[in-house]
This record gives sequence, structure tokens and C-alpha cells, in this order.
Amino acid sequence: MVRRGEWVLLIAEDGYKLVVRHMGKRVETIRGFVEAAALDSAEYGGYVLTSLGHKLYVLRPTLYDVLPRLRHATQVVYPVDAEFISLVAGIGPGSEVAEAGTGSGYLAAILAWRVGPQGRVLTYEIRSDFAEVAWSNVKSLGLEGVIDLAVADVAKTGFGASGLDAVVLDMGSPWAALDAALEALRPGGAIVIFSTSVEHAQKSLAALRSRGVLDINMAEISVRPWKTAPGEMRPETRAVVFTGLIIWGRAPPRQV
Repeated sequence: MVRRGEWVLLIAEDGYKLVVRHMGKRVETIRGFVEAAALDSAEYGGYVLTSLGHKLYVLRPTLYDVLPRLRHATQVVYPVDAEFISLVAGIGPGSEVAEAGTGSGYLAAILAWRVGPQGRVLTYEIRSDFAEVAWSNVKSLGLEGVIDLAVADVAKTGFGASGLDAVVLDMGSPWAALDAALEALRPGGAIVIFSTSVEHAQKSLAALRSRGVLDINMAEISVRPWKTAPGEMRPETRAVVFTGLIIWGRAPPRQV
């Protein structure tokens, strides 16, 4: 049964869909409204009827469905980039990860989804107003038990942790926090930098090389959505053609 506070995917047979958070209020859709009481008694996999008699199936949304509905305080890391970051950094169930540059909390949420309840995500944001938005998003997803958020400048204070499996730097000057990141990582742990320009990437690569980081790589990830309607199957006319450059490598052994 749908509980209040949960995110819900409402989808019609003709493809119309809407992701909403059930907060005990009437839900307005272009197919008519759905009373709160109807959602209260709805079962996932069942359906509700709108005020205009349209059937909307009630499904559990994925994280991919929900992320675009969260609040934005900053430009966000897109799911395609976040998942690639998780893959190349070896982040999975039980991993302990740190992120610098929380922003709106999108990447932290995806990392938390990856590490699961046995893992931990430490995320740091220099601006308290951004951190407030991010924490609101984290709580709406029920991930506050996995994510620890702090307002701090890790370039000055460090990460306050050691032996981490991965550190992700999504910030304006990641090279300033690189020493702190390497100190927080276990030997061989993954360091990942997200860069939004070539100049930024060049500085990041130079900083990684100067610290002896191993196995340095860089890639750009892109996804082109397609229309699936019969008779109209073609690429969508609107697409995000560039998000950023993902740089990753492995922390070198400790110097004795």
C-alpha cells in the first residue's frame, strides 16, 4: 500500500506518466485529479481513477524516475555520469565513499543507492544553503541513514576519515583538495574528478600526475534518447550533448 511521504509513479496506458510524492494532498494531472484518499488505499501494481475517469497505474518509481523531481540548488551530476563514476571507482554494496561538492545531493543519492545500508557516503558542501537543499532531497529518498552531510571546505579541513574505498571531487578547484582526498583513501582506492571544461580537466590531470596517482583515465559519457511511438521512432529532437569529463585513477601506495 502507498504510504504518505513515498514517491509514486502514476502511468497511463497511452504513456502519460507523472512522478509525485504522496503528501496527503490531491494530485493534479492532465487526466484529472486524484484524491489523496485514493492514493492512501492504492496498492503498488494497482490503479486509481482520476476525476475524469482515466485509469492511472500506481508503480514504485526508480531512483532514475525520482531524481528529476528533486529540488535544484546547483547544476547536477546526471545519472549517466554518476553510474559511470560508480562503475570505474568500484563502488558497490558496503563501500565507504566520500564526495566533495554535494550541490543538490544527486550524486550523493546515487552513491548511497550503490553502497546500500552496509556502506557509507560522506559528502561535504561548502555552502550551507546548498547543503540544506541537498539534505531535504536525501531525506525525501529515505537515504539519511547512509549519507553523512557536513558543511565544510575539505581543501582546508580534510575529510576527517581514512581508509576510504573512493573519493569523488565535484568542485571548482579539485586540485586544492587532492592531497586531502589521497590522505583519506586506502592505498589503491579510487580518486574521481568531474570536470566541466577542458581547461579544468587539464589542471586536474596535471595535479593527479604530480601526486603519483596510478592508472589515470578520462572519458566523456553521452546518452541519446529515442522516441518509441509507432511510426515516429527516431532520436529525440532535444538532448544533452555534453555534461562533463570524468577523470579517474588509483591512489598510490603510502610513502614509507
